[in-house]
Amino acid sequence: MLSGVDLTVKEGEFVSIIGPSGCGKSTLLNIIAGLDQPDSGLVELSGNAGAKLGQTGYMQQKDLLLPWRSVLDNTILGLELRGVPRKQAREQAMEFTEAFGLKGFEHQYPYALSGGMRQRASFLRTMLMGQDVVLLDEPFGALDALTRVQMQEWLLQLWESLNKTIVLITHDVDEALLLSDRVYLLSARPGRATLVLDVELPRPRNYYMVTSPEFSALKARLMEPLRSQIQSIKSAGQSAGQTD
Repeated sequence: MLSGVDLTVKEGEFVSIIGPSGCGKSTLLNIIAGLDQPDSGLVELSGNAGAKLGQTGYMQQKDLLLPWRSVLDNTILGLELRGVPRKQAREQAMEFTEAFGLKGFEHQYPYALSGGMRQRASFLRTMLMGQDVVLLDEPFGALDALTRVQMQEWLLQLWESLNKTIVLITHDVDEALLLSDRVYLLSARPGRATLVLDVELPRPRNYYMVTSPEFSALKARLMEPLRSQIQSIKSAGQSAGQTD
């Protein structure tokens, strides 16, 4: 459930949304993607009112690779559904396999890939759709800590080269600050934007920046209200348990 969320993302920006579980973050992305319709309010993309399916690229939490298709054929699935001939779609995908760290693995099947490589394949499938706005719903949430850091740095480099507008949902405060130009903090249900934090760190960025005083100061500004929200949720749960 959402209430009073005012979100602005400029062309070419990287914006993250963070907040407690169940606050409506994924619902917000579904609305932007045109999968869900809001009860009230308006979504405007590139000056056009109303979100429609296919206007944005959307990568959800699971990679959703089809086990019976090779890596290459998984990446071109969206293009095929659009009617692009398979040969042409494969040629288009092959131009990006090196940039996405998949060169040499094009004809492997998903079961043979690491979690990070599966996410790369899923991301390439999303990017091949050619949309200017890309929505990412916790794409690295299931990865181990080391792979996650590697994927974050890879995504930074890729975003800087592709010049896409990205909206990311994450529970990882470091990830949100490292990647983003701006971070929106949503409250517990109903989800409201309670803090908008501009991340004024220089680009290009790398993971070593998380140890800098500037990064720590930004993290403290974000963590304080987030911890307060989590504590409020816990207190409400304990009160409900005592009442029962």
